[in-house]
Amino acid sequence: MFERDDESRERFPGELNGPQRNRLLSTCQHIDKLLSSVEHILHETASESPFRTHIVDIAPAQTRVIEDYIRRLRRQLLRALEWQHMKPAKPEIPATRAVLTNLAFVDIAVEELRPHYMRGSGDVPEDATDELNGVVHELRSLVEEMERYLRQELSIDLESRLQKLEKTGYDLALLRRIEQIVTRQGLVEFRSRIASLAERLEDHNLEVAFFGRVSSGKSSLLNALLETDVLPVGVNPITAVPTKLRYGSKLRVEVTYGSGRSELIAVEQLADVVTERGNPGNLRNVVKTLVDVPSSRLQKGIVLVDTPGLGSLAKKGAAETLAYLPACDLALLLIDAGNTLNEEDIGTLRLLYEAGIPSLVLLSKADLLARGERQEAIAYVVEQIQSELGIMVQVHPVSCVPAESDLLERFFEEELLPRFGQAQTLREASVARKIGTLKDSVMAALDTILNRQSREAPEPAVDPAGLESQLRVATGEMGELGRNLSRAFLELGESSKAVMDSVVERGVGWYELHPGDAIAGRLLDEWIRDAVGERLNSQIGHVREVVERTVLSLQGVAEGLRNDEIPSAEELESGLRDLPRFELAELPGGVGAGGWRWLGRRAVRSALHRGLQENAGSMLQEALRRYGYALREWSDRAIARMDAVVRSYADTYRAQIHRMTGMEEQSKDRGQVQRDLESLRNWRAGVNTDIAAQRA
Repeated sequence: MFERDDESRERFPGELNGPQRNRLLSTCQHIDKLLSSVEHILHETASESPFRTHIVDIAPAQTRVIEDYIRRLRRQLLRALEWQHMKPAKPEIPATRAVLTNLAFVDIAVEELRPHYMRGSGDVPEDATDELNGVVHELRSLVEEMERYLRQELSIDLESRLQKLEKTGYDLALLRRIEQIVTRQGLVEFRSRIASLAERLEDHNLEVAFFGRVSSGKSSLLNALLETDVLPVGVNPITAVPTKLRYGSKLRVEVTYGSGRSELIAVEQLADVVTERGNPGNLRNVVKTLVDVPSSRLQKGIVLVDTPGLGSLAKKGAAETLAYLPACDLALLLIDAGNTLNEEDIGTLRLLYEAGIPSLVLLSKADLLARGERQEAIAYVVEQIQSELGIMVQVHPVSCVPAESDLLERFFEEELLPRFGQAQTLREASVARKIGTLKDSVMAALDTILNRQSREAPEPAVDPAGLESQLRVATGEMGELGRNLSRAFLELGESSKAVMDSVVERGVGWYELHPGDAIAGRLLDEWIRDAVGERLNSQIGHVREVVERTVLSLQGVAEGLRNDEIPSAEELESGLRDLPRFELAELPGGVGAGGWRWLGRRAVRSALHRGLQENAGSMLQEALRRYGYALREWSDRAIARMDAVVRSYADTYRAQIHRMTGMEEQSKDRGQVQRDLESLRNWRAGVNTDIAAQRA
C-alpha cells in the first residue's frame, strides 16, 4: 500500500501511468520482504528455534557489512518511490494485534494435536494418549499465558499489586525483590507462584459462615449483630447463593451472575435476588452476592456469610456434598431453641467437620427460654452431638431481641474477635513459609545458571525424561478434566427422563409400604434432588480422584528434584467451593397410583410416571437445563483455578529439569546473576540493616 496523490491533478514530468506505478510499488515491497528474509537468515544463529534451516557461516563482522548494504538498499527503494511522488503508507496494524492473531492460529494448530484429531493419521497408542493430552495442554497453557501478558494483565498488574502490599511487612518486600529478579532473569516459571501468593496476601479477611435450618434465625441474627435490617427475613428459604457481608463506608449491594457480569442493585432489591420467593430455583443464575455494610464490627476484616440450609444434603453425609459448602475460616451452626435438635443439624455439623472447617454451635432464639431452661437445652445439645459425632462442642446462647443483646455482644467479643487475630497470625506464618521456600527455589535456579555458564554443573542424578513424562500426564489429565466436566454437565442438563425414572422406582418401593396413600410433593422434591445429587456426586468424586492423582504426581516430581515446593490437595480443592445447588421452582404436586396397585408393579410404575410427568415434568426439564448451564459455568471457573495452581508448580519443576540438563542455557549477564543471587542469599542481613537504619 502507498499514499496516493490526488488523481485529478495534472501529470508531472517523468510520471509513470497508474499500472506502472503500482508495479514499481509492488516490486519495492517484494524486495523489502526479501531483505527481511536475509535479515532473518543473518540472525538465525541467535534464535532458539529448534527448527533452524540454515548453517550460519558468516562472521559477525561480515554480518554488520551486509546489514549496512540492506539499509542502503532500503534507502534507495524510498528514493525510487519519491521519484514518482509516492511513499509507503503508515502502518495501521498494532504489533500486539498481529501477535495475538498468530497466537490464535498457534492455538488452533495445538488443538489439532488432540488424540481424536490425530486418529486421522492412525490409531493413537493407548499408552501415548495421556501424554499427548499433556503436550496439548502444556502448549495451550503457554499460549494463554503469553496472550495474557500481551494484554498487560500480568507484569504491570503483578508489580503494582506487590507495591501496594509491601507496606504490610518485610516478607512482602522480599516477595517484591523476588519478582524483580524473576522478571530481570526471565524466570517466568515463578511468576504464577508469585501471583498466587499475592492473591493470598490480598485477602486479609476472616470469613465466618452462618449455617442452620430454614427459619433458624440466621438472617435475623446477622441483622442484629450488625445493627442493620439489610438481610431479608422470613420463613422462605434463600437460594443456594451465599450472601457475604463485609465492611464498607456506605451500604452497597453487588450481584455477580454466572456469565461473569456484575451489577450494583438497590438494597431494597436484595430479596429479589437471594430469596426463593424473589428468585425461585435461582432462575437468574446468581453466583455471588456481596453487601458492604458500614458496621464497626466488620472493620477488622471479619466477613459474615449468610448461607442456605443444606436440607437433605446434610442428612446424606456424603463426602461429595462438601462442595456445597462455601470456603470459610469459621462456621457457626444455629440451632433453634424453639425446636428440637434433629438429623439435619447433626448432618450439617458432620459435613463441616469433614471439611476441616472449625465450627461453633449457637443456640439461637435463646430469649424463648428461661435462664434455667437455657442451660438444660445447652446440655442436651452438647450430649446429643457427643453421642452422634463423638465430638465435644461449646454451645453459645444468642438472641436478636434487644433485651437479650448482651448474649450476642458477649459472643462477638469473646469468641469471634480472638479468632480473627489467630487466623491472621496463622495466615501470615503460612505465607512467610511459602515466600521463604520460593526464595530458595529462585536461588537454586540462579545457582544453576552460574554453574552451567562455568561448566561446573554436575550431571543430574534424576531421570529427566521420566519426570517430564509425569508432568505431562498430570497436566494433561487436569486439562482434560474441564472438557469432560463440561460435557457431563451438559448431559446432566438433559437427563430429566433418567431422573424421572429414578424417582418413579423409588416411589414404587415406597408405595408398596404405604398402599393407597399419595406421595407428598415435599417427598417427591427430596427424591428428585437426591437423584440429581447422585448423578452430580459421581462427577465431583471423579474430580477429587483426578486432584488426588495430580497432587501425588506433582509431589513425586518434587521429591525427585529435591524441591521443597510441594502442592497439597487442599490448594486444589479450594476451587471446588460454591458449587450451585439444584432446586425446583416450586414443590411438585402429590401423586398416587390409586387402584392401579392391584394390577402389579408395572401398572403402579406407569401410574406414578404419568402423575409425576403431569405435575413436575416440564418444571423438572427446565430446572435441569438451567442447572446444567450453571454447573458448566461453575466448572469453567473451578477448573481454571485448579489448573492455575497445577501449572504454577509444573512450570517450576519443568524449568528446574531443563536447567539441570542444560536445555535452558542462555547468554545472561553473569555479574548480574551473581548480584541477584547474593541479594537473596543475604536478604535477612539486609533487612536487619534496614531496621537499624530506621531505628536510628
